[in-house]
Amino acid sequence: MKKIISISILFVLLIAGGALLYGKNPLVQSKPVTVRIEAAQTGAEIAQILADKNIIWNPHIFRAVLYLSGNADKLQEGHYDLMTNMSMPAVIAALRDGRPAARQVVIPEGFTVSQIAKRLDRLGIAKKHDFLEAAKVYSLPADMQSTRATDYPVEGFLFPSTYDVPDGASVNDIIAHMNREMQKQLTPELRQEIAAQGFSLHDFITLASLVEKEAMYEDDRYTIAAVFKKRLAIGMPLQSCASIQYILGEPKPVLSIADTQIPSPYNTYLHKGLPPGPVAAPGKAAMDAVLHAPTTEYLYFVADAKGYHHFAKTYEEHEANIDRYAASQ
Repeated sequence: MKKIISISILFVLLIAGGALLYGKNPLVQSKPVTVRIEAAQTGAEIAQILADKNIIWNPHIFRAVLYLSGNADKLQEGHYDLMTNMSMPAVIAALRDGRPAARQVVIPEGFTVSQIAKRLDRLGIAKKHDFLEAAKVYSLPADMQSTRATDYPVEGFLFPSTYDVPDGASVNDIIAHMNREMQKQLTPELRQEIAAQGFSLHDFITLASLVEKEAMYEDDRYTIAAVFKKRLAIGMPLQSCASIQYILGEPKPVLSIADTQIPSPYNTYLHKGLPPGPVAAPGKAAMDAVLHAPTTEYLYFVADAKGYHHFAKTYEEHEANIDRYAASQ
């Protein structure tokens, strides 16, 4: 009888021990919680942080499990999204496998490197200055590099999308991730089409960036691309307002004649051909518009107060459109 009682007690203790290790504390409600693990923190310090946030129930047992499982020196730094009342093995696995919390950032089509830097800074992901300094020296793949001097070689080659940036990611990590997404979009088939039209990859993205910034509506995008391609073909200056806005650095509602005379290699009013590099990050739609622009007889366009463009074949028609649509802005 005593032997049976002893076995029963041992069985109960084993069940209780397993419950303490793997089970739930009925006094603690399960809910999301974020913790920050520093590189220099000891196992004891990490255990206490987890206990203070009710992620684990006992820091001493956690330390014992940590060491016995051989993971004492394998926990990685970062922000982690965990749950209160987790099992200790689950917590250890999360911290060991290094899946830190990520902060989401949306980079819209048409954003410049400067705008990306400002958004990352505002969200607390990266310092604006650090990002811009890295953007000046980051080395892109050879076919994405410009043959002319640009302030930011990565301009236009950071694909606009929604990104989950892991906590602790360096500015180079962020740039590399965004550029890899651009490389993914530029499939081998797409690159073949670009080359077949006589564009280098860099010039193609540069032209797409101008279309991205000029066109507010999808209906205009293909025609604007067609006008630019025709101007390039006949050696006519692109005269893109987007290039002037890029020089100015900040959006200006209405450009002046003086603005179009600013001495800059990016000034497509003064210089024929494409600017030295992209003026923003083009999205997939702008790239498609350049690649599949229709043949057109139009050479000019002007936007009205709502951003819709009106096209003309001759300069006289263009002047009439300016008087009719631009004067009301």
